[in-house]
Amino acid sequence: MATKYILAGTSQHKIWKYGTWGLFILLVILVAFAYVDTGFIEIGGNKYNISMIRLSKAVAFAVAILGLQCVVGFTGQVALGQSFFVGSGAYLTAWLVADHQWPYLLTLVVVIPACFLIGMILGLPALRIKGLYLALVTLGMAAVFPSIVKLDSLSDKTGGSGGKSTAESKLEAPDWAASIFDGIAGALQQIPFFGQYFGEGDLSSREADRMWKFLIFSIVAAICFWLVNNLVKSRPGRAMRAIRDNETGAAVSGVDLAMTKTLAFGVSSALGGVAGTLYVMEVGIASPDDFTQLLAINLIVGLVVGGVGTLSGAVVGGLVVVLIPDWAASTESAAFVPQRWLQGPTGGFLLGLMLIILTFVLPGGIVAGFRKLRARFVQVVPRPPDGSVPAAFAAATAGATTAGEAMLSSESDDELVHSGPSDGGSTDE
Repeated sequence: MATKYILAGTSQHKIWKYGTWGLFILLVILVAFAYVDTGFIEIGGNKYNISMIRLSKAVAFAVAILGLQCVVGFTGQVALGQSFFVGSGAYLTAWLVADHQWPYLLTLVVVIPACFLIGMILGLPALRIKGLYLALVTLGMAAVFPSIVKLDSLSDKTGGSGGKSTAESKLEAPDWAASIFDGIAGALQQIPFFGQYFGEGDLSSREADRMWKFLIFSIVAAICFWLVNNLVKSRPGRAMRAIRDNETGAAVSGVDLAMTKTLAFGVSSALGGVAGTLYVMEVGIASPDDFTQLLAINLIVGLVVGGVGTLSGAVVGGLVVVLIPDWAASTESAAFVPQRWLQGPTGGFLLGLMLIILTFVLPGGIVAGFRKLRARFVQVVPRPPDGSVPAAFAAATAGATTAGEAMLSSESDDELVHSGPSDGGSTDE
């Protein structure tokens, strides 16, 4: 199958871009309504849960990994303490909701600036240390967080070892939203052959509440991704990427290293706080055992497996962190694998195995592999700064010569197709 070339900025490119997003949103809607309660998929005799609870957690962790993209993927700093800020956001939300009866979303007014300032302050060591030493300092932050929230002097605000519960403050779907959900469910149930997968009749109140919560999560996450996408394309974002690619060169070019690094830590921390708020909204409790250094390591694994330096890699990473351990624990039989090997902590084993394999096979993560596969069929050709049509693109699309196609194909690995940090890092199209 011949590769199709699309010139950036044309109507064809817009149809391709918005059509892709439309299909993604449609897929999310179908999955949400098909598995709104306790749905599962069956593969090889094993049942894998894909309920809305897990998807909502995946959204929360995707926002946390998005924060890691800012400081690790775009700025090139090795930070392993994201669980500290996820936990900070979770406990701030739990305290405001449980003790002061704040609505969940209103707590973001406090969580975002508080985590941003904490991140800016704790990011100051990044100005003097780097590499392994910075990684150890940030990992230490993740290690001490559970001990901090367990202190007796803070137990009236954090709940001590038992955690801070917000179970009494439920997030219920309003009547107008429940009516819309029932209408969509009814329409999906009328689809021939596939309507049976969307249940029968209206959604129950519990299902409507879960759908409402997932909708809020998706909107908050979409705003976060939109803001980071704009940040990366802005002047500070270009400074962040310049530091990642060549710190000395960036300094010579006039980039304020201190301000840019601390800004990256601040943005990353604020996103971690948002992720903590979403997490508490889903599970209804902020517990110290949920924000240990194990979560920090899992978020890094999700970052690498999804794709460092890409926005869509954060989405894939969130799904990997939530679903792989759970699905691994649900696997009771597999071909050519002794059953005793499937018992115990197989989730962590599979995450580690995926990390090792992808490091060697796909250093750009799952997203890079998908983009390389997509580039075999469709490539988006950027316009030159003067807005003209590249001669190679005109030749390839006219079919007058194969030299143009060869030229575009050779360029695709470096410029036309973003494939992660291995090629200098990039953002999504």
